[in-house]
Amino acid sequence: MIKLIRITDGQDSRLEHLVPLYEEVFCSSERRTVGQLRRMIGATPAMHFNMIESDGELCGLFVYWDMGEFYYLEHLAVAPHMRNRKIGQQVLEHVETSLPGIRLLEVEPAEDELTTRRVAFYRRNGYRIVDRSYVQPSYENFGDAAPLWIMGNDTPERLPEFIERIKKEVYRDPLAR
Repeated sequence: MIKLIRITDGQDSRLEHLVPLYEEVFCSSERRTVGQLRRMIGATPAMHFNMIESDGELCGLFVYWDMGEFYYLEHLAVAPHMRNRKIGQQVLEHVETSLPGIRLLEVEPAEDELTTRRVAFYRRNGYRIVDRSYVQPSYENFGDAAPLWIMGNDTPERLPEFIERIKKEVYRDPLAR
């Protein structure tokens, strides 16, 4: 059974174990700098940075944003030695009951075996592609934007508005710079 433990202090010592996973799993265009991340953890109430624990062992991280009318699932990563134990699935099952309503996430287009497996993972867990034309802004002012798909547990009528809120609050937030 997994447990999500929210980290609310950018200087929390547990981040020393999570930051290497964050940097390993997400390429630089798909994540913040460590300095940005640490600043935002303590100063951005909508952002929930969680460590994933399974049977008392740190096994991953899960970051989501409470946007009021919906949730944006930003990052989910499981430590390599803990993969293939259905931890990601358990996180999404937990999310289903603890974050009611609309949940959106970004995923790389299914273009190779790995990205196809990721899309299939989210599909198996109740998500479907709701936008194939989305372009993720860069986490850095000077970085490249990335074409991604938006997946959701539902297709909200206000999807374009929700996507603009994600871009504004997650990528353009002054604390993120």
